[in-house]
Order: sequence, then C-alpha cells, then structure tokens
Amino acid sequence: MNILLTNDDGIHAEGINSLYKVLSRDHTVYVIAPEFEQSACSNAITVRSHLSIKKIAKNRFSVSGFPADCVIIGLSGNLIPDVELVIAGINHGPNVGDDLVFSGTVAAARTGYIFGKDAIAISINCYKRASHYVDEASQFLSGFINEIKRGRNVSSAADGGEVPEKSFFRTFFNINYPDLPQEKIKGLVYTHVGRRIYRDSFQKTKLKNNEALVQMGGYIESVFDRGSDTTELDNGFISITPLMIDSTDYSVLNKLLR
Repeated sequence: MNILLTNDDGIHAEGINSLYKVLSRDHTVYVIAPEFEQSACSNAITVRSHLSIKKIAKNRFSVSGFPADCVIIGLSGNLIPDVELVIAGINHGPNVGDDLVFSGTVAAARTGYIFGKDAIAISINCYKRASHYVDEASQFLSGFINEIKRGRNVSSAADGGEVPEKSFFRTFFNINYPDLPQEKIKGLVYTHVGRRIYRDSFQKTKLKNNEALVQMGGYIESVFDRGSDTTELDNGFISITPLMIDSTDYSVLNKLLR
C-alpha cells in the first residue's frame, strides 16, 4: 500500500530513515518531513507564510514547516499519489501521557486521522540519542501493520488476552517501543493514556533594555497507573494506545444536561 511517512525530528533523523528502509520492502513509501527538528510543536500549521519544499531523493521531500504541514501537503498538495496510511516517527524519545498534547509526532498522525486516513505515531523510549534498537522497532511496526491489514488477532502478552479482530478502518494508534533489545521486551499491551507531571524550571539571563533570556529545564514524573502507556512502557512492554479526536468530558456534560 501507499504510506506517507513523516516525523518531528527532521528528515535526516535515524528513526524516520530506519522506517523508510524497512517499510519500503513491502510498501510504496513517501517521506515528507520537516527540514529541521520541530519537537514539541504540537499541531502547529503554517497559514500565513510560504513553505519551501525540496526533493532530496526519489519519493523523499523536506518541508520548511511543521509535521502537520508535511501531512497536509502530502494529502492535499498534489505532490504524491493518494496514500492509505500516515505514519509519524520513529520519534527519538517516548510520547506517553500528557506528552500527547505537545508532541509533534503524535500531532502529525492526528492530522492524517483528521483528514480521513488511518494513522500511527511511533516513538522509542530513549533520550538525547537515537536508540540502538531503532531497526527492531521498525521491524515490529512493519509486522504490526501487516497483521492488522490481514485482519488477524493481535495478542497482548501482558495479560495473555487478545484484542478483537481488527482491520484498518479509521484507526489512530500511538505506539511506544521500549529502549531494549527484542529478547528483553516483555510483550505487547494495549493501553490507555496515562499521566505525566512536568516539573518545569527556567534559567533566566537578564539583558539590558528590560529584556531577559529564559531557557526551560526541569524534569518529568510519570504517575503509576496499571494499564496506562506510561506505566506499561516503563515495565518493558510495547504500549499501543488507540486514540480519537473527541475530547469532550462526557461525565461533566451528562451532569450539565440533567
């Protein structure tokens, strides 16, 4: 099938190039990715400026914009043929819990879903470097796509159960892969979105003329919640979370409508 591949780490990042290499064995893959890293840009799009598109190789384009820009161009810009699936990643760093609000990787997949395509965001649980196991994560995703496309059951090794038979029909998955060799991964588990608490701090440098420079620092705490993406990833499982766009708080809505 035709696949649109993007990311927020930039077109030269190891994760996206590993995915392109592996997925191209079975599919026609088109890469449209940011020219430079655009991490934590969420669903930003460019609406009042021109975007530069550069063809860097066959089926591979860089864009001077955000991940969501890349997806919109791929789906609406007459640059590539129609695709069946949008994939964002592999991100160098996890996207779990509250990260989903800020992540450019998840936002790129979300944009594909908004525009009517099946979508997958995939990240690996490493920090400040490319994972040594990025090719193994790419192989996993390739197999996962093929399993779902064939409509087979996918087992959850965490609890020994199975999820119902699936086929691609407007699905949006967020996948997080442990930064571990394959033999140390405990299995695959379907999860819900967990909680991450950001303990932000800022370093400030005072300048003249009533100006200052600030730079964010701090750390993140994950809240333990069995069955959540944050907890199960830390436990050594591949976490797969089905997502949707509707963010309505129905419990509050139902109370208000009584």
